[in-house]
Amino acid sequence: MKTTIQLLFLALILITFSCDSDTIEEVPVNTDVVDEELYDLIKRVPSEDEDTSISCIEFNYWFNLFVFDENMNLVNTIPIINNEQFSEVLGSLNDNNLISLSYPITGTLSTGETIEITNNEELKESIDSCNKEEILGDCNGALTKEDCVWSVTDPDNSTDKYSESYFQIENGGNATFHYNSKAYFGSWTTYFIDNQLHLNIFLNDTGSVGADWNFDWELQYTSDTSMIISNDDGSYTISSDCNLPCEEPTYTTCEFEDNPGFGEFNLYNYLACLEISPFSNEVNTLHFSFYETEEDAINETNEVSGENYVNTTNPQQLFVRAEDDKSGSLINTFQFTIEAISCP
Repeated sequence: MKTTIQLLFLALILITFSCDSDTIEEVPVNTDVVDEELYDLIKRVPSEDEDTSISCIEFNYWFNLFVFDENMNLVNTIPIINNEQFSEVLGSLNDNNLISLSYPITGTLSTGETIEITNNEELKESIDSCNKEEILGDCNGALTKEDCVWSVTDPDNSTDKYSESYFQIENGGNATFHYNSKAYFGSWTTYFIDNQLHLNIFLNDTGSVGADWNFDWELQYTSDTSMIISNDDGSYTISSDCNLPCEEPTYTTCEFEDNPGFGEFNLYNYLACLEISPFSNEVNTLHFSFYETEEDAINETNEVSGENYVNTTNPQQLFVRAEDDKSGSLINTFQFTIEAISCP
């Protein structure tokens, strides 16, 4: 029924136009047909497919679409009145059809700005430009999602040394890279070069970590939860991990079946929950260590394992010592609670 109503409405428009002094046939025909690249972009503007649509620009209707055969003979002139009809028309064309649009046409950007487009080149530039901005916005929004980190894996090497590392990205491009017991501070910037999305990583480190990561990487934005970065030396997959122990006041793990009330904790997992970014401008790198008392953390005595710590009481208070990696001087101490709980 919906399609029938649309066809009747379209027929009514055609009849109305045919009664005007300026009939459809008298509208100047634009023979500057769109190329394949522009055609693919145009198809994505009125599309309702969330995975492929370009929503940063909205065409202001109506305008004419001219259809030609492979010999550039005009076979149809169609008034385009809305997104849905435009999408249906494009989907009904034969493979050997060519199209052009009646210019000028106007569009409204997602910013609310209205633009006038007078030729194919301007149309491609407008769609391409706003689409890139949309991709950058979506990508940066995913990267800076609150209470999430981006875990690093090497798809070609399961024993890669960075397999347990992760990035924390903040709005504005500040980046913290957690590797082993250290946090490296720097920046993370996404941008386009031509049609390729790039990621520039800079960590304030002159050692092997900086040498491994301080590159202009090509970024393949596969989804909001998984991306691939690559350069001439190799590639990494970075995957979003939002299951951090930060939302609850207590960091929990499953208790031993044969020893209730006690369990094994990887304390390094809690480092992502510490508010350490204010110290990024004061030191190059922070080194973290764990202690059972604040006095031990301050004096750097009786350090406990951060990788496989077994609690001594339940629940239990622990302390993190954050120090300048170069000088060893104390920057701050943090307190948090762990608890072994019964798991199904």
